Amino acid sequence: MNKSFKLHIVLQLILLFCIYLLANRIFAQFLAFEFIEQKVNLELSALIEDEQTFLTDTINSKTSFFYNRKFNSLIKCSVKHHLNNVLCVYFEKKPIDWTKGTESNSNSIKFGKYLINGTSWKIVGMKNKTGDYFLAIEESEINSMLEQTWELRDYVQSRILPLMIGLLIIFSFYLSTRIVNIINKIKVLVINTDIKNLSLSQHLPSTFNEFQPFIEVFNDLRKRLKASFDQSSRFSSEASHELKTPLTILRGYAERGVKISKEGSNQQIQFVLMGEEIDRLINITDKLLILARSDAGRLEIIPCIVNLTDTLEQLALDAETINADLRISKNIQKKVFWECDDQLIHQLIYNLYSNASKYNIPGGWIHFVLSETQGTITIEILNSSNNVPSDLPKKAFDRFYRGDESHTRKIEGNGLGLSLCQEITKIHGGELTLEVNAHHHVSAKFRVKNNKSNSLLKI
Repeated sequence: MNKSFKLHIVLQLILLFCIYLLANRIFAQFLAFEFIEQKVNLELSALIEDEQTFLTDTINSKTSFFYNRKFNSLIKCSVKHHLNNVLCVYFEKKPIDWTKGTESNSNSIKFGKYLINGTSWKIVGMKNKTGDYFLAIEESEINSMLEQTWELRDYVQSRILPLMIGLLIIFSFYLSTRIVNIINKIKVLVINTDIKNLSLSQHLPSTFNEFQPFIEVFNDLRKRLKASFDQSSRFSSEASHELKTPLTILRGYAERGVKISKEGSNQQIQFVLMGEEIDRLINITDKLLILARSDAGRLEIIPCIVNLTDTLEQLALDAETINADLRISKNIQKKVFWECDDQLIHQLIYNLYSNASKYNIPGGWIHFVLSETQGTITIEILNSSNNVPSDLPKKAFDRFYRGDESHTRKIEGNGLGLSLCQEITKIHGGELTLEVNAHHHVSAKFRVKNNKSNSLLKI
């Protein structure tokens, strides 16, 4: 099952955004902890150097980090000021793994950590001429600062996250739409490529350089296709021309052989069969010549006013005479005229009838329809059939396609008739479709606008 490109882009960007948020949270939390720890060290250093800290019960920090903040576990230890706590005994007596801090005014400040009854304490010590000083605070209170900061960050993020995701979805759809639009322009460029403009270089209407190599490759492919197509078309046209003359001569000899042979003899029968096969080859070469001209864009039409009503009426009358075992019916509108190429349209109608006759069933039927409604001419030929290939509507107009060979090898034809009908339809600006219903009834329908005010020109 095909996936939606836009949805794929949106989901991919949302996934990347979530990964970014997770990585940012982990990294930011690590940096925030380091930042708070450094600030605490600076604050404690400033406090321990200020004698007022040990003279009053309140803490007035020199900086704003501890300002008006109440710490439940902050302990002051000073022999000089008689500030002692039961925990100060641990700080004074027990060995502590001190790390060197800052030095100012000949005061040596050191930091350490100590575990008392399962509680981790952060200790700041200072020794000067007047004595030893200690400040201690539980690390859990420092961590609470981080948690408070993090709670605030999470609160803000939870409020703006829906907006960020909404903007991300809008941006994703905008980005994917831009990309799809560029791809659609390339698709239109490819779709509009045909034999008439193969030799022209096409440029993508975009300022993105990344797509230029693709366009260059595409233009190179067009040139190679043009050269190959011209060669193939020229071969088909020249071969058809070259074959027509000897085939016409052979047909003349065959007709002469039929005349001079004894009536009903094997020799005469062989000449008759030979003439039929030569006529078949001439018919194939004529069709190939028309197809080659159409492929090369050199098929000319000679417009004239054609009475389609008389054409269909005559064909239905001939069908009754030729196909005595088939039931012929018709629904032909009177006085339908159309400016078109008389010869090509007659060939189109006859080819459709010929298929309906050849691929019919014993005791079957053919129905002719001609109508003009709101300026649209419709010619439809329906017929009964059986064992219709499932791919017939899609492949019927492919050259040399004849369906299941096991059922069609005994039927005269070469698979070029409907291909030729399709080319005739295109050059007249019409539409040709082939449909098969559940009862294996086949409908070949030709539609075209009847613009009586314009003459058809060379295509």
